[in-house]
Amino acid sequence: MSLLEAHLDLWIQRLRAIAQTGMAFQPPVYDRERYEELLVLAAEMAATRADLTHDAALSNALYEKWRGEIQSGVPGYVTPKVGVGAVVFNARDELLLIERPSRVWLFPTGWADVGYSPAQVAAKEVREETGLDVTPLRLIAVYDIRRLLEVRMNQHFYSLIFYCRLNGGEIRVRPHEVLHAGFFARDALPAPLAHPEAGWVQQAWAAHHGELREAYFDPI
Repeated sequence: MSLLEAHLDLWIQRLRAIAQTGMAFQPPVYDRERYEELLVLAAEMAATRADLTHDAALSNALYEKWRGEIQSGVPGYVTPKVGVGAVVFNARDELLLIERPSRVWLFPTGWADVGYSPAQVAAKEVREETGLDVTPLRLIAVYDIRRLLEVRMNQHFYSLIFYCRLNGGEIRVRPHEVLHAGFFARDALPAPLAHPEAGWVQQAWAAHHGELREAYFDPI
């Protein structure tokens, strides 16, 4: 995806969010009509190709889908989703990584679940994906995933990364979520890694060695 396409995708998502959030709060009739127009515009943009050809059926389908997602009041306020990840090392200075069904390697991570704190989600994801027992010790990074992915996304989401202590257990993966899992030395990492350009590899080892004094977050 080009830089222009990435920005266009972001603008479409912002238009959609503004329209959906506006309609969630039962605006006066004229404002509602404007929000409806914004949602139609976002759907038309999303269904228009680089050569400016327009897929009317796709545009209508997107509008109907997005219109049907609107809820009333605060539940309808459109915000980014939240993912939670865990950085875990063993006593040999090796990092826990899992191979996703997409064939890329990353630390254990998953969506935040209702009823759990972020730290609880981190521990739960490690347990569910690898069978290991860990204790989250501190937050080391907050990533805006849109800045990392060069593909179109239906959701904007943040990822909270915790540094965790390994308590014990044996690696047992869930095949529908994880193909392989293991601990890897810095000079023997598997490939391909998921978005190493984000700097998470360096930040993981820096956190483990006590060199990351404060949690990383994407600059403005």
